[in-house]
Amino acid sequence: MFGKKEIVNNSFSMQAINNIGNGTLIEGNIKTDGDIRIDGKINGNINITGRLVLGVTSQINGDISCLDGSIDGFVRGNIQVKEILKISKTANIDGNIQTGKLIIEEGAIIQAKISMAGVQKQVQITPNQQVNKPNN
Repeated sequence: MFGKKEIVNNSFSMQAINNIGNGTLIEGNIKTDGDIRIDGKINGNINITGRLVLGVTSQINGDISCLDGSIDGFVRGNIQVKEILKISKTANIDGNIQTGKLIIEEGAIIQAKISMAGVQKQVQITPNQQVNKPNN
């Protein structure tokens, strides 16, 4: 109005944040450049460049590759995380894990070969296994 040009910048720079809800089943691979939270079931591989959050109700049957990850649900497949992987007490993992750093809460069920920062460590957890702690 009145001879002035209005400049509108329609470019919006934000990484995509995706959500797959509980009760959703996806048959096939997922690939995204953004972050993703999954509470449903995926039968396929997940390849993302951002952060992956797997909720308590998530069920993944396939390989996972991401920048950072947090697992509260079930995974049957290999997991590759470039930076930090957090595994909660409700997680159940059956597959190999390769990550930069690893945080595991007591109670998590893991059947995996774990490799961190080029150093390989064989970890096998059996039900009702007792861990001896040193006396202070």
